[in-house]
Amino acid sequence: MSRSKLFLQPCGGGENSKHTTSKTIRLFAQKPGIFGLKRPTETSMKTYSLKPSNLVIACAALLATGCATTGGTQAVSAVQNEAEQETVTSVTIDLPPQALFTFIGFDYKSSAAESEEREIFQSRALPMAAEYGFARHGALILNGTGVGSFQPQGFLLASWPSQAAFDNFQADPRWPEFDALRPEIWNDIRYYRDVQEDGLQLTLRSDKFYTLAIAHINQDNPDDYQTYLSSLGGEVARNGGEFIFIMRDPSLESLSNAAAPDQLTLIEWDDVNGLDRLLASDVYAANRHLAASGTTDFAFYRLRPAL
Repeated sequence: MSRSKLFLQPCGGGENSKHTTSKTIRLFAQKPGIFGLKRPTETSMKTYSLKPSNLVIACAALLATGCATTGGTQAVSAVQNEAEQETVTSVTIDLPPQALFTFIGFDYKSSAAESEEREIFQSRALPMAAEYGFARHGALILNGTGVGSFQPQGFLLASWPSQAAFDNFQADPRWPEFDALRPEIWNDIRYYRDVQEDGLQLTLRSDKFYTLAIAHINQDNPDDYQTYLSSLGGEVARNGGEFIFIMRDPSLESLSNAAAPDQLTLIEWDDVNGLDRLLASDVYAANRHLAASGTTDFAFYRLRPAL
């Protein structure tokens, strides 16, 4: 079992956060989970926007009162900026020690009959899993074509209170009926699981972008991949990125009986072009050979959050 390195991303503030001249209301909601496991804390920063009709009225009022001066122009600009603000949502995954954390890569079949089977599975199997403390924490959806033989639509982030809770779920006599449905629903589904010995606190934001690397380490060059990641750390940060989660030596369950990887690495980016700037850098060019020599198989995905 591995220790996961993690970083926290605050829900607001900083030079890269959304700025608004209007009042912002932050709503915090935390619900107790089954077996004492905390469910994710969802924080929404909701900004009330003026409708276009109100914007026109506001502008007309300013002009009618002789405010078409610098101050009036600034006021109109402030109203326009207010109308353009978006809601930013964040989800914090807060797990106690010994919780079982899971990345679930999913590749759904798409026919009407298969979609119906999926609805049956979700409506019946998921409530049964919740009896054992299963919780879903949001998803990261594929943004473009990934690198690797497995091409999922995205990854669901989920957890169990413990390995024992998951084992008890699989031993439930109701589970085999739903287990048999999985090949009818997915082309492949991959469950990357790891016990978080020290617990986990991880925050995802709707205004960020993410990349996930899945690596099988080359045992002939076992240090090359870690050297590669370490060499890129400063350049990742300079381009608005941050290593926020590493899962080492996960177990893997899949319909395709794929071999378990050695490491999953999740990076958060401030904007959609951060990765491209990294790939164009001299630092990346000087170290990319280590990724090739340090791995026997490698998958890489650009992801956008669905929280």
